[in-house]
Amino acid sequence: MRRWTIALSVLLVVIVVVIIVMFTADQAGETTTTALGGSTTTTIQGTTTTDDETTSTAGESTTSTGGMTTTTTSAPEGLEGNWAEEPLIAAGFGALGWWDGGGWVQVEEGTSLPIAGGEDYQIALLGLEARTTGSGEQLLCEPLNNPGVVLADEEALGDWPGPYGVAISADWVLSPHLVQETTDDGTYATVASGLLAERGLTVDNPIIKQVIRFDLEGDGVNEVLAVAEDVPDGLLAEEGDYSIAFLQKVVQGDVATSVIGESVVLEPAEGETPFVLSFSVAAIADMNGDSRMEIILDSSYYEGVAVEVWEYVNDDIGPMAQVSAGCGA
Repeated sequence: MRRWTIALSVLLVVIVVVIIVMFTADQAGETTTTALGGSTTTTIQGTTTTDDETTSTAGESTTSTGGMTTTTTSAPEGLEGNWAEEPLIAAGFGALGWWDGGGWVQVEEGTSLPIAGGEDYQIALLGLEARTTGSGEQLLCEPLNNPGVVLADEEALGDWPGPYGVAISADWVLSPHLVQETTDDGTYATVASGLLAERGLTVDNPIIKQVIRFDLEGDGVNEVLAVAEDVPDGLLAEEGDYSIAFLQKVVQGDVATSVIGESVVLEPAEGETPFVLSFSVAAIADMNGDSRMEIILDSSYYEGVAVEVWEYVNDDIGPMAQVSAGCGA
């Protein structure tokens, strides 16, 4: 009888140990992020399941589409290449500037660029992963004579009227977090209608040109950029034209809306020629190496184009344009 008691005790101990080991293994392979509105993202051994979908990650960023969340892995650092002394940001018509470790440097007339020539550049443009090389410092866009570089593959940046990307001579991954183009379900058309009404233009159902969902700082809560636009192909403006780009971000539990580009054509005064800008979000990418992404925004008109880098500074200041370049009459 005593032998049976000892054997039963040993068996119970073994069963308890097995249960503990299995539970520990399951927990080690699983992380859960809870989204706004109760949607949940769960990552288990490289696979993400959400209320809406399952996404295989293979070590890359994972996303949920309905709950405004994302789970991301850490991005690799130190891409191989011949990079500039400072991470110069350039367009085909001139250099915008760079981050010097303490602040943004805007390129102006007479600015000496931190390059020798022959550097590598990554291209920041939605839906594109590409690299090219650049020349030494040259003056571009006569008669403006912007300091800049001639890129070996300038066509990869896009063309007028946009989206028109930028190139950056930087060795980090440009999109360490979710960046996803999507469509509008009516939500952003409603927001745009209200913004246009505030500017004196009544549009019941604005045309939504772009909607981009992204995780700006990798905190698991997504932001949204949208562009509402109705402009003629040649950008020769008419009354009622509009183009407005806006950011929506959750701030202290509420959705805050910030307009980062706007052009609305109301009834022009007698003798005046109406003018409209067309805005496009070219990219969402890390332009200063801090793993927080910036917004690359284009603005085009009938005989010119400009591109700006917008940084979300903080919840008090919001987004702010930091460096830019343009070309046109």
